[in-house]
Amino acid sequence: MKKILLLAVLFSAGQLFAQRTKTNTAKIDFTQVPSVPVAGMKSLGIQVYTADLPFSKDTLRLYLGNMDIMKSNAERFSKISFQALEDITVLGGEGDLTFEMAFGEAMVVNKELKTAPCVVAKDGCKQYYYLVKYVLPTVVRARKGEDIVGTWELESTMDIQFGNEQVEKHKKTDKGSSTSVQVVSYTSESDLALAFASSGDANMARKGIVSQLGKMAELIYDQAFYEPTTLKLDIAYGNGKATDYTETETAADKAVEALENKKYEALQGPIKVWETWLTKYDASDKKAAVNNKVAQGLHENLAIAYTFTQKYDAAREQLDKALKFANTGMVNTNEVARLEEFHGFIDKQEMAQKYNGSLNTTLLVSAPDLKAMMGKKKLNENFDFLVAENQYAELKKSLGQETSAPTQEETLMGMLGNAQDNNAEITLEGRVENNMLVLSGLIDGNMRGHDLHESICNYVDIETIRARNIGLTGLPMCFGSLINLEKVYLNDNDFGTLPDVFSKLNKLEVLDLSDCGLTTLPPSIFTLTQLKKINVSGNKISAEELAKLKAALPDTKFL
Repeated sequence: MKKILLLAVLFSAGQLFAQRTKTNTAKIDFTQVPSVPVAGMKSLGIQVYTADLPFSKDTLRLYLGNMDIMKSNAERFSKISFQALEDITVLGGEGDLTFEMAFGEAMVVNKELKTAPCVVAKDGCKQYYYLVKYVLPTVVRARKGEDIVGTWELESTMDIQFGNEQVEKHKKTDKGSSTSVQVVSYTSESDLALAFASSGDANMARKGIVSQLGKMAELIYDQAFYEPTTLKLDIAYGNGKATDYTETETAADKAVEALENKKYEALQGPIKVWETWLTKYDASDKKAAVNNKVAQGLHENLAIAYTFTQKYDAAREQLDKALKFANTGMVNTNEVARLEEFHGFIDKQEMAQKYNGSLNTTLLVSAPDLKAMMGKKKLNENFDFLVAENQYAELKKSLGQETSAPTQEETLMGMLGNAQDNNAEITLEGRVENNMLVLSGLIDGNMRGHDLHESICNYVDIETIRARNIGLTGLPMCFGSLINLEKVYLNDNDFGTLPDVFSKLNKLEVLDLSDCGLTTLPPSIFTLTQLKKINVSGNKISAEELAKLKAALPDTKFL
């Protein structure tokens, strides 16, 4: 007992003198800008491909308990807080901006038998029902004309109840229609099993589709409309008796002031402070001024600051570093989830700035109530948005392959780049920032038909390369000397073959070589057992070689 008590005292003393962080919270009145192009959008098109699933407008509200399945947690249909540039007409089919949804093959994973007291209480009377784990793969795609501007997979797994529920029945009459509510209950296991065998598939499909309709509506709100909200961002600073952290606390105060007053240029001062302090990080000394916990907080600060100063790749880089620390030692899953969620915020801010950053938002109007339009019989009578076709495979092709309409700036720069294709010198000088190289097919058109320039090898500390769809035809032999690489995205290029230069890239975690015309892979890729993710899809690599690669990289996720 004394030993246990002594350990507890030592642990408490260690905690007392450990370097850690506190936070200062910035509260920002913030309007989230749409992440798809909404300039000139006066009509929003919605098209839902239901394939051969038993679903139509007439069954939309059937078995729904007054549309509760379409609601998210704690949601009220009357509380629509999203806004638009102008009044929007919602159409079934093609609009100025069109969202399409399609379903894959549905599946019942399992069903768990449950009981409840009968509605009319009787001694020993029980109702039986199933709680069903149901999977309905769903893809949503957004188009502006022929340009695909976004594709998303919705969460496919859901819990659905069968039995012990209210059912709305709709009946057409001479005066219109009438609705009645019935309670569906089964007082024996055998009756429940028989009912599920005869109508369970249709019942699950209807509820599953309605649940996904609700998620699609939320996605449309999130991506295509403005949302006034309050952001709360925690800015960290060091805390501990062994070091004077006043400078980091002052930097946190200045950052909060800059964020709350929307004077984002004033974040440059705190950025310099945090970057300087991170040079003090010492992984070998737990009592270092910047240990794992302090470093994590400073990297997260930088991710926030870079996001609001529109340096999105740098923000992602810093957030990835914060996540590494968050996943070290005693992992707080809520903390990791919060950081991972911020990745989505960075991506959304980048697309919002790209498409809609210059739009005038002074006269916003209320967005239409999409869920009510889809779910209420009085509102959806002339809203033809359901089509009995199977388009799941077609929509899923678009995942990760959006052909986003370029901004005016990108179009101009692309024209300049194309005009310089034959004359401009190929160089990467000055292109690597924050240990990251980002190339664009529009801006770097003069690189098409060439190998990635060997000057990349001058940047020995580089950690990330994003060179998608540049038209590159090869890599320099010195590529293997970039031993600090962590993420390499080279998809949609024209390599055909690659040199065997990957053997020393022991820090590489993500490698994307999809759709590069490869017929085989360099042997050294088979040795990258530390890889977390790899994508070699869309090439002409044999099934046998792919099987060998998967066997060689058993802990790697294949995309």
